[in-house]
Amino acid sequence: MSLIATPAVASADDLDGIDAIDAIDAIDAIDAAVQVAAPSSAPVVQAAVVDDQIVATAEGTETAAPVAAADGLVISSDDAGGDAARISLPDAFDTSTGVLTGSDTVVYEAPSGDALAVQTLEDGSTRVQTVIESSTGVHEFEYGIEGYLPYQADTGEVMFLDPQGGFVSVAAPWAVDANGADVATYYEIRGDQIVQVVVPDESTAYPVVADPTWMWNGPAGGMKLNRSETSRVRDYAQAGAMCVAFSKGAPAVAIACGAFAGYMATQASLAESDKPKSCLFFTAAPVPGVIWRVKC
Repeated sequence: MSLIATPAVASADDLDGIDAIDAIDAIDAIDAAVQVAAPSSAPVVQAAVVDDQIVATAEGTETAAPVAAADGLVISSDDAGGDAARISLPDAFDTSTGVLTGSDTVVYEAPSGDALAVQTLEDGSTRVQTVIESSTGVHEFEYGIEGYLPYQADTGEVMFLDPQGGFVSVAAPWAVDANGADVATYYEIRGDQIVQVVVPDESTAYPVVADPTWMWNGPAGGMKLNRSETSRVRDYAQAGAMCVAFSKGAPAVAIACGAFAGYMATQASLAESDKPKSCLFFTAAPVPGVIWRVKC
């Protein structure tokens, strides 16, 4: 992991001088904006400095935020046998240095004044929030994972899938302005990245905080059908049998196979008409029973 000519990992207490006071004020303001905007969900867990990273662990998942944002977040999960996924962060923060705040948030500030805030939550998910300082700031933020491809289900959910069946799910995006008003936002898939697009209007008050939240699941969390199996489950009876097999493999997940079989058969027919033909992948967690059409 590359290092830059600053302390290995900065914290607000490491800084001194007039410029440093300004920097602390800016970081505190960013931190405060994030705490106000973040939705009520699992609490943020404590982070600690480990060598040149800021590390937090929850529910068998470890998130390591580097000193240099360009190095990307590294997330490892017990569900995936301890293997790691590296999430690339938006290019706007390539030169940014991570600062650990008192609220266990890692903040990267860009030269423009925009910022990125990373938190690990008690449920094992990782929240990555962008803070847009003004209307002239960047309003599109791209993310990718080495070795994974992004997909979006017809129902709107987004995930990254690797060839072994491990997947990283991405929660629905949200964005909130300085007055607490919702700001329109959505994901686009561009090549091997997802892009969160934030769309302000004339009433939007800055700064705006926008977020994708990530949860890594091992291969046991989903099931991928090959090309032959995908073709076969176009038949409702075959789809029902496949649903039963999936449910047995994920006993903690309650799926109504009658309705799910119809959903599966419809998606299989769409996969057959895709060019090139696609295969079906469905998830047991974190949203049970979502079906994706993915590369075979």
